[in-house]
Amino acid sequence: NEFVEEEEEVLRSDSEGSDYTPGKKKKKKLGPKKEKKSKAKRKEEEEEEEEDDDSKEPKSSAQLLEDWGMEDIDHIFTEEDYRTLTNYKAFSQFVRPLIAAKNPKIAVSKMMMVLGAKWREFSTNNPFKGSSGASVAAAAAAAVAVVESMVTNVDAVLPQPPVDVPLRKAKTKEGKGPNARRKPKGSPRIPDIKKPKTKKVAPLKIKLGGFGSKRKRSSKAFICALRCSNSSSPCAGEEDSTVAVDGYETDHQDYCEVCQQGGEIILCDTCPRAYHMVCLDPDMEKAPEGKWSCPHCEKEGIQWEAKEDNSEGEEILEDVVGDAEEEDDHHMEFCRVCKDGGELLCCDACPSSYHIHCLNPPLPEIPNGEWLCPRCTCPALKGKVQKILIWKWGQPPVGPAPPRPPDADPNAPPPKPLEGRPERQFFVKWQGMSYWHCSWVSELQLELHCQVMFRNYQRKNDMDEPPSGDFGGEEEKSRKRKNKDPKYAEMEERFYRYGIKPEWMMIHRILNHSVDKKGNVHYLIKWRDLPYDQASWESEDVDIQDYDLYKQAYWNHRELMRGEEGRPGKKLKKVKMRKLERPPETPTVDPTVKYDRQPEYLDVTGGTLHPYQLEGLNWLRFSWAQGTDTILADEMGLGKTVQTAVFLYSLYKEGHSKGPFLVSAPLSTIINWEREFEMWAPDMYVVTYVGDKDSRAIIRENEFTFEDNAIRGGKKASRMKKEAAVKFHVLLTSYELITIDMAILGSIDWACLIVDEAHRLKNNQSKFFRVLNGYSLQHKLLLTGTPLQNNLEELFHLLNFLTPERFHNLEGFLEEFADIAKEDQIKKLHDMLGPHMLRRLKADVFKNMPSKTELIVRVELSPMQKKYYKYILTRNFEALNARGGGNQVSLLNVVMDLKKCCNHPYLFPVAAMVCPVLPVKFWRDSLFCSYASVYFSVFLCVNLELN
Repeated sequence: NEFVEEEEEVLRSDSEGSDYTPGKKKKKKLGPKKEKKSKAKRKEEEEEEEEDDDSKEPKSSAQLLEDWGMEDIDHIFTEEDYRTLTNYKAFSQFVRPLIAAKNPKIAVSKMMMVLGAKWREFSTNNPFKGSSGASVAAAAAAAVAVVESMVTNVDAVLPQPPVDVPLRKAKTKEGKGPNARRKPKGSPRIPDIKKPKTKKVAPLKIKLGGFGSKRKRSSKAFICALRCSNSSSPCAGEEDSTVAVDGYETDHQDYCEVCQQGGEIILCDTCPRAYHMVCLDPDMEKAPEGKWSCPHCEKEGIQWEAKEDNSEGEEILEDVVGDAEEEDDHHMEFCRVCKDGGELLCCDACPSSYHIHCLNPPLPEIPNGEWLCPRCTCPALKGKVQKILIWKWGQPPVGPAPPRPPDADPNAPPPKPLEGRPERQFFVKWQGMSYWHCSWVSELQLELHCQVMFRNYQRKNDMDEPPSGDFGGEEEKSRKRKNKDPKYAEMEERFYRYGIKPEWMMIHRILNHSVDKKGNVHYLIKWRDLPYDQASWESEDVDIQDYDLYKQAYWNHRELMRGEEGRPGKKLKKVKMRKLERPPETPTVDPTVKYDRQPEYLDVTGGTLHPYQLEGLNWLRFSWAQGTDTILADEMGLGKTVQTAVFLYSLYKEGHSKGPFLVSAPLSTIINWEREFEMWAPDMYVVTYVGDKDSRAIIRENEFTFEDNAIRGGKKASRMKKEAAVKFHVLLTSYELITIDMAILGSIDWACLIVDEAHRLKNNQSKFFRVLNGYSLQHKLLLTGTPLQNNLEELFHLLNFLTPERFHNLEGFLEEFADIAKEDQIKKLHDMLGPHMLRRLKADVFKNMPSKTELIVRVELSPMQKKYYKYILTRNFEALNARGGGNQVSLLNVVMDLKKCCNHPYLFPVAAMVCPVLPVKFWRDSLFCSYASVYFSVFLCVNLELN
């Protein structure tokens, strides 16, 4: 046998490098001066040693267990056992759990030796044994001898000297699956096992179910012994190799497929199912000979190539070698891409397997040396992905060129390289980085490093057709700007077309700076239209629009507030910007003097106040000088926000107060306050304190003060140190945060408080009222368009908040003005409110303003609006609520739901789900078709613009 001869050569070459050879006694090395023994004498000694080895009988199972200090099982085999356990496989499945129960920590090699000895004893004592039992016993005896010698003397083997190994091919395997290729019988990598010339019908596989113990893996030594016992020439040991197996190696179930019970069952040769003979339809009285397929396989038409029958010893070898192969090879049995079997290329670093044609790009042949799969060679992400913006199809990669055939014409052009498949590319934003650093990553990178986010994105988006990238509505205006501005055209190509707004890449302000160990300066930048938690650190060398301008403004503000003149980092470029003027230390203008025209510092802004707004400014400045807290109660639309911003700016520019000023307004109007302060008070540093916990934590750490340890870090607000200087001039915040973050806001001494929409203070029992009363406030200004909306009690609470020393008796106030209809009481109330309240109406201010004209145009409901209008009236919850969950319609307020339907049907979740996902211009058309009044409004606005 060629395979056995090769293994004998390997064993001989292995034994030459060590003083110890298995099966031979250790010989002492001869010195250089001693005489060598003659050939005849050496031959006689070797023959004597072989006779001594042959005279030794293999140890019994009891002796082996006793030598190892283990317990033997006390099971007595019955006549039924001898009739049932007819092969080694059934015997091993029966005896192995018993040995393992007595000796839980027994090694696999020792377990196989004990099983071999037990099987030899069982076969010898079997009264019904035949020739097959003797051959199996011989095989088991050989296995025990070889394994015992290898286990006993394994410590004496010395390490072999390194040998130059030729470059091997990458590891491959034959995977499972419907398209798995069967191995040829004459494969050179598979040893040929000598089979008897006369063929006989193999016995049907019968299994004893119900023992519940799956056989454990065998050792390489036992495999070697079994192979040697079935080969023509004996060997002391050989390398582990695979065994040719046609079809699938399956573990059959231990119970009947029909009745789900154990016992004596027959095994199907083409699937893992097993049956009782009485459970088959029709019943089977006698077990069939040869290969047998169950009724399920016959119905499905599954057929497998029949194996040639081996002896019972070869059946043991096949079983053990299959187990060893499964133990050594942990690679996937199918391709990771197509989920099919066949010849697979195995990764040397992970269990993944691939077809070479399923790789991207495909490989022309199996590569040499070690091979790593795409998952192991996938580059790591440069950071944590915050969100996925959009995806597109990438360019197909180009693979290596296939080798030139040996018989090809040398003048012929080289073969073309294999082209891969296009892969998805995802445009992602990184955590802690700005939109300037958004980049494209591969689908495999997201699948490996951001599995949850990637799966969620797949569920919510169409992964067959990429988005169009049309995120803008003003296509004509954008096209004209791209033609004029090359920089804008570049940004459009890189960012804007993928859903990134231009404002997100524009600097709003620089919050802080830091210097690293190398002396490089980094700036913390807050971006426009983005919350503070999206602020990011950027190097001073980054090319961002107007970066030098904002760096100059940042250092100018620090110099203005703290007197710092030096600045770290590189020298800033000279940029044209208006220099901030330091406010005077003492007042330069008497606030009691009226302005006949607006002051010069307002002319710089480019705006002009109306006469009544200038009058309001004079009244507010006079009240400040008198120390009177006031209510500005102008009618809505007369510019109370502008008058307040100009009033605070005048206090700052004239040296009356440097702040800080606190403005509390509804969250929806804070953006208006930002815009008016930016317009009318350009020299004031205004901070908007809104957002979630993360945003507010960043504001507290970077916007409240220049000192690093003045405020305790973290998401929970804490008090600021009294000696810490405040960084801002004006703080804009909402009503809710006045209460939530009272720890930090209440620790600051405020020069003035402005409360917009002051009707929130009309109840002195509200938490907002009580918390604000605990703040340190030098001056109070309330803004309201309806000071006396319902009753005198609400007006009293406003006056009580302004001056609690004067207005503290509610009952006396109500009793004094019980009959407000009388003219003398109205005059008395006006005299009382005069110093505290200023109210003007539009009719008094704009006397030449034309009267309002209304034109009502009735528009029919669209078909979709009519449908949902009917659903609301009939309370059809099933039609109004989406099946997938989410926001559910309750119909607690039917009139409000009807109003929503008239506004637009897409305000209902189930209607919005029906909205087709189309490009912007087509989606706009579908929007108008679903809502007739929107269509009419757009038509009217277009005609007004044209006229």
